[in-house]
Amino acid sequence: MKLGCICGTFNRSFDAGLMNQVQFLLRCAGELKAQGVELQDIHFPQTRPAYLQMLRRTARELNLAIIGIGVHNDFGRADPTIRQSEMVKVKQWIEVAEQLGAPLVRVFAGYPEGDVRERWPAMIDSLREVAGFAGHAGVRLGLENHNHVAFTPTASESLRVLAEVKSPHLVPLLDTGNYVDGWPSVQKTVGIAAHVHAKFWKVAADGSDEKVDYARIIPALRAAGYDGWVSFEYEAEEPEETGIPRALAFLRRMLAA
Repeated sequence: MKLGCICGTFNRSFDAGLMNQVQFLLRCAGELKAQGVELQDIHFPQTRPAYLQMLRRTARELNLAIIGIGVHNDFGRADPTIRQSEMVKVKQWIEVAEQLGAPLVRVFAGYPEGDVRERWPAMIDSLREVAGFAGHAGVRLGLENHNHVAFTPTASESLRVLAEVKSPHLVPLLDTGNYVDGWPSVQKTVGIAAHVHAKFWKVAADGSDEKVDYARIIPALRAAGYDGWVSFEYEAEEPEETGIPRALAFLRRMLAA
């Protein structure tokens, strides 16, 4: 398994103007010693070709793989015009990923406005359309399981979405900390994961997470033959300066065991 880092790990630094994308790349290659990086739509100051070429070149010079782009989309909107704009947004970021050489775009099913059953068919149609677009671009979409207000709070819903969209270009992205029932849903999807986000919500003294059982998750990934990316994602309340090094060191030890 290969260690990556998601730029959302440093959301507070980005929000405070203390970090930009190039500084994030430098941090990952230097202090964090990651092998790959995931970028997110919210941190791009622009997407003009010259800027994207600079990012791609900088990552290459630092021996970092750009392993994915995260999009904050929502296919649960009731208004079809808004839903259409969400599809356009995802397609635009697929094109950005193509220019950066990133093989994966993270997407959400979304957050249903009103009744889940009413919003479900349009969400499936939206994912099917953007998955087809991704396929023509040579990019895969990683469907990330999300929280209790989303379409995919447990493995049952995530697996249903994948089965109904039925596209080889939409693959399961396992976020270890997002399922509302934790391990039971992780256990059901760990064997099919195409990409993994290692979420840290609350970091213990030894770097482990008090809410996510990595002592079971990492061996389960290994037993399933997973050899892809495990991207570190820090969302704990503890300051980045102290929490990130401790959590990342723990994850590195688990992956090396």
